[in-house]
Amino acid sequence: MCAALRGRGRLFFTHVPPHHARPMHDVRARLSHVLWIGGGPQAGKTTLSRLLAGKYDLAIYNLDWHGARDHGTRAPGPAAAAFAALTMDQRWAEPGVPQLVERSIAVWSELFALVIEDLLARPRHRTIVAEGPGALPWCVAPMLSSARQAIFLVPTPERREIVAARRWGGGQRERFAGIVERERALSNVRARDALLDARIRSSCVELSLRCERLDRSLDLDATLELVEGHFGPLLPQTLNV
Repeated sequence: MCAALRGRGRLFFTHVPPHHARPMHDVRARLSHVLWIGGGPQAGKTTLSRLLAGKYDLAIYNLDWHGARDHGTRAPGPAAAAFAALTMDQRWAEPGVPQLVERSIAVWSELFALVIEDLLARPRHRTIVAEGPGALPWCVAPMLSSARQAIFLVPTPERREIVAARRWGGGQRERFAGIVERERALSNVRARDALLDARIRSSCVELSLRCERLDRSLDLDATLELVEGHFGPLLPQTLNV
């Protein structure tokens, strides 16, 4: 279960007393203007969100950006705090792959409570697209008024490598600044991502949420059309022109 969800039908945050917890039906109603793009790392979620935002004048909420620049100072949970104290090699090269998977899920799940706090504090007059690998299906599902509010994208290994090379250069040489065992870390992360993808896909089946596997046959325009078609009537009717 996502760390943001505790109790029966109520949302609890780490630093909010239980008597201040919000009923889940109230949270769902207050987040009905939020569209979610989750899924595996390097699926192109950020690029797609920016394109949607430009076309429909959406506000963007990038979970990774807030996690790196804001949430670490707001009473992080034990998993996030422990991760922050590790060196790059301790984070990515030394652990076994199963440990990497469970630790990533634990950190993202803890931080998801802060994501919901942020979104609840934002004005509701403008549609928001929230995106990032931390938007795990089992965390997002209880926040939805409609399954059309969320889509999850899982890239094939080949597509993921292309996206990673564009982001961090050939051989992902700009990734993991200061790391010693780079190749071992990259091998670990590839294996972690494959396991995460499988868990995301199976969770989406269980929760009746849409998950799309993206291969090299889908270019950016086609992928945008896919996501745009899924959100459909939830997008603003007037284009940002």
